[in-house]
Amino acid sequence: MRTMNVISALEQITPFCEKYPQSATHLSQVYLDLTKAKAWKEVKVIEIEPLQRCVIFGNANTETETQIIVPCSSSESWSIERITLLFSSLQSFLNKPSYKSVTLAITFPDSTVVYYKVHEGIVPPTNNCVG
Repeated sequence: MRTMNVISALEQITPFCEKYPQSATHLSQVYLDLTKAKAWKEVKVIEIEPLQRCVIFGNANTETETQIIVPCSSSESWSIERITLLFSSLQSFLNKPSYKSVTLAITFPDSTVVYYKVHEGIVPPTNNCVG
């Protein structure tokens, strides 16, 4: 039964993987991690044409705010300029109010996925971080 659930999940993202084959592995790995391993609800893949990639919208449960997850490879470089482009592309393409943060879902060849929350602009550290 679990195999059928994985196949069904992969069928939902197949059109996106076919359109963006360079990121298909990362998208499918993160999508399966969120929907199957972490049991996220209301998970939706959105194509962001200016970025030539897809992002995932979803939440851990129905009471939390929807998060934007950006599947990417551990070999990708993320500069401040590229993160700024990510935020501006999301805002202009989606015509939504400003998103304050996104989560980079960094995939590794051994199937590990590491999640890092990235905030728009420079965010000062909390008092706990300053020693």
